[in-house]
Amino acid sequence: MKMRRLSIMLLAALQLLLPLVLTGCWDSVELNRRAIVSGVAIDRGEGETEKYMVSFQVIIAEEISGENARGISPVALYTGKGRTMFEALANASRQTARFLSLGHVRVLVISEKLAREGIKDMMDVLERESDTRLTSLIFVAKGQPASELMSTMTVFSKIPANDLVEKLETTSKQFGYNYRMEVDDVIRGIQLRGGGPVINGVFTDGNREKADSNDNLKTIVPQAILKVSELAAFKGDKLKGWLKGDTALGTVLLHNKIKEYPVVITHSQGGYIAFNVYHSQLRIKVAAKDPEHPVFTVTISQQVSIKENANALNLVSPVTVADLSSHVIKDTTRKIKEAIETARKYNSDYVGFGQAMERENPQGWKKVKKHWEDIFADCEYRIEADAVIRHTDMRSNSFQVNP
Repeated sequence: MKMRRLSIMLLAALQLLLPLVLTGCWDSVELNRRAIVSGVAIDRGEGETEKYMVSFQVIIAEEISGENARGISPVALYTGKGRTMFEALANASRQTARFLSLGHVRVLVISEKLAREGIKDMMDVLERESDTRLTSLIFVAKGQPASELMSTMTVFSKIPANDLVEKLETTSKQFGYNYRMEVDDVIRGIQLRGGGPVINGVFTDGNREKADSNDNLKTIVPQAILKVSELAAFKGDKLKGWLKGDTALGTVLLHNKIKEYPVVITHSQGGYIAFNVYHSQLRIKVAAKDPEHPVFTVTISQQVSIKENANALNLVSPVTVADLSSHVIKDTTRKIKEAIETARKYNSDYVGFGQAMERENPQGWKKVKKHWEDIFADCEYRIEADAVIRHTDMRSNSFQVNP
């Protein structure tokens, strides 16, 4: 009985003492003391003392929620300069009455000028800083300062960073070669031996002088529009050039990131025929017993639908459908070949041949990885494409077949 009473007293004493040694949220910051950053733009400053110009797109919560709104801009842009990213952040904090909170950053935009010099230092900061997210989308500002993109008012979202995210998701699902590229993807791409990442480009189209004003939204045709553009191809951490059109499509096919994209061919009977490639699966295989002379085989299978037919072709005929499939196969083969040859021109294996080589022959890869650029420039490759037209949508033959 006495031992039981002693145990109860010890347990009660522990319950009283334990809260005293708990640390609690010693570094917590109340919400009304935080400035939520939705997007970050990184530009090249003048000289080394101001190498980084970092602009933070801060959400004005009162304007977003509608309560106590003052009719001002829903976001504000604050810029800090410094020798490093961290110093630029510290300088920017002098301009705000609240703590800059980076935990909700959705978009990071890097200027083209800075991308050509190299981005590995800023990637180190983004990976190291505990407040940032590796799932933030990353873009390269094509031909203009990145800060201009963070200060462009948009129609479909009060927050420009959110509008950019939604534009990318829309185009990646329906129209082709732009796809999600996150900070973590870029870091892994930089580490590819002889290769590099591929990053979406973005620019402001129209009157940039009115882009940061609410007047941009008061006309039927906006004065300035944020547009997702070409793909920025890197060698290591440095921008080498831009990919567009068929070259960009071929590159994304090689990355197996494509969802849907249109194909338009000119037929011998006249007019255009439009297809929708709604499924595409690609594999890169390599015969690498001799690592110095690998032979790559790119195998791709696609499922296609006919979207538009401007002539009197008989789409019920298997012969006609097989002929149209061959046109799609030729188009796909040409796109992939252009992508590979462009990567060779930039001397960067961002198409993934080296990764396939490492998977197939790890020991051989160790022997050639230090001079992989030379092997990639001359290696043999084959393209084996197949396309099947699964359906013709709401009807088979056009009304032009039976006038």
